[in-house]
Amino acid sequence: MEAPVRRRIGEIQWLRAVAALMVMVAHLQVEIALNHFGVAPNAVPTSPFPFTAGVDIFFVISGFVMAHASGGLYGRAGAWRSFLVRRLARVVPLYWLVTLVLLALMAALQTPPWLALTPWQLVSSFLFLPALDSNGLPFPIFTLGWTLNYEMLFYGVFALFVGWPRRIALNAVCAAIVALVIIGRVWPIDNVAARFWTDGVVLEFVGGILLQRAVARGLVLPGVARIGLAVAAAAMLIAFADFDFTLRWLEWGIPALLILTAATTARREGRLSAGWIAEFAGDISYGLYLTHLFAIRLMIKAIEIAGLSGPLVWYVLFPAGVLGGTIVASTLLHYGFERPVLQALRSRFDRRITAGPGEAPAP
Repeated sequence: MEAPVRRRIGEIQWLRAVAALMVMVAHLQVEIALNHFGVAPNAVPTSPFPFTAGVDIFFVISGFVMAHASGGLYGRAGAWRSFLVRRLARVVPLYWLVTLVLLALMAALQTPPWLALTPWQLVSSFLFLPALDSNGLPFPIFTLGWTLNYEMLFYGVFALFVGWPRRIALNAVCAAIVALVIIGRVWPIDNVAARFWTDGVVLEFVGGILLQRAVARGLVLPGVARIGLAVAAAAMLIAFADFDFTLRWLEWGIPALLILTAATTARREGRLSAGWIAEFAGDISYGLYLTHLFAIRLMIKAIEIAGLSGPLVWYVLFPAGVLGGTIVASTLLHYGFERPVLQALRSRFDRRITAGPGEAPAP
């Protein structure tokens, strides 16, 4: 039953890369407005197309992939331990590394955020616990980590039920997440983490799970329908470019789900593996997401030192330099850090977990 999903892995890998690039473009737009046009930080205009919705695409992909990749764990004793080891080994090391690099830079430059840093901000950032920063916003030290705080909630809920039979487990995960959102609306709790984790955006994980089940059962759409979904998604994103965060799950989450549906419901026969370019693009997407802000700061500094200005600099040289630098950095990190660390951690912990009778093999 999962073969139809495996045939879509290539599309998902491409979409991961596209989502990361969308977030990068969103940040490039802000920096061009600030540095080329001299717009005040609190007056940056809303982009006609909300590229930051790449985050929402990440969330629906996460729901889709977790439902599929856990196929060897459903109904197995101790599955929750194996699931968490695999997810933490994949997500935590690189995030901790970039956070440590950022802390070192903040300390060396004695930046205002460094001077205002509290012990709780430090602890909560490394433990993926939502906490207010010095500006009163629920961001960790490395601000892009707010998305990982949502991912960790999803992993925790998924781990609670992954040892149950597949259908029951996925239904329970979806029900638990929906219940969290309802509780957050009906009985709002005056707590940063509670407000953060009961936001409607977590419903995007549910959307990804439901789509995966439909694709696993053989959902296929004709090309015209898939194009229609993509066009509808783009139209919705443009219409809700200046969105209400409390309705993000609806205004950007639905388009993200439509995009993933369009990408995963084409008729595919024969070969199951993705092409190497798609594999590569998807593999480095996490590093691309986490490192592009560093590339942006370095390019801005280089432009300042060189005394460059003008449209060609900010519309061509700046984005090209950031894109090239980020691809190089994320590639080096993936092959030189992520993969070796992932293999070492899984070899040490996952093997120990799966050694007992009835345990699931690594997917």
